[in-house]
Amino acid sequence: MLRQSISHARLMRESTDRIEAALASSDGAERLVAQRVLESPHLWQQWEAEHSGLMLKVSNVSVQRLQVEALKETTFRLLHSKALFQYLRQRQIRGTERARVMAYFRPGRSYETAMIAEHGLYLRKACSYLCTHHVGAAVVQDPAFLDPLQRYEQLYTEYFEVYCNALTRGADPDGSQHSLLPLLKQQLNEYRLAILEPVRAQPFLRREADLRRRTGDTARLPVLRGPKGRR
Repeated sequence: MLRQSISHARLMRESTDRIEAALASSDGAERLVAQRVLESPHLWQQWEAEHSGLMLKVSNVSVQRLQVEALKETTFRLLHSKALFQYLRQRQIRGTERARVMAYFRPGRSYETAMIAEHGLYLRKACSYLCTHHVGAAVVQDPAFLDPLQRYEQLYTEYFEVYCNALTRGADPDGSQHSLLPLLKQQLNEYRLAILEPVRAQPFLRREADLRRRTGDTARLPVLRGPKGRR
């Protein structure tokens, strides 16, 4: 793990290099985000100004440990900010249902204005998320940016989908999905603490690893054979 704080110049250099590298990524969504930002000078300038401000707040923290915490907090905010458009795209929400979702989360705007703004926001935040994740995992080499953060992103995606279904789609007549929200929120809080305070979270992370490890309930079982010629 890196033992000294990182300058603003290096944070920006690592970030722009990461976006350029994303153009050749095997991940189609990652590649598309990078293409959309790089092909538009206006969008690139917007992203660069916003990201520079984020990285300035990180670089202004002179203590390396606290700088890493600031980087993690920034990564959390970016992940949350891109969730709405990501949900609409991944779940293929269309038509009146999409209009309802946008009216709920972005009240006071016309549908067209809200969608254009949300798409631009998603592209900028998704790009910055790629960058902060890269800095945390590859430059700082903090293991919390690997499995724990990936698991947090999975849980947050699930939480956001359940939240939208329960509150905007009317697809939960018996309240079964809504009842999942407290459990998912508790899991998110546990993973957030594990990412921010990995030493204290070791018992939790070991328990989670054990629970997610393949067991007899999920592993392929041997075929039971009966008398000859029968299974």
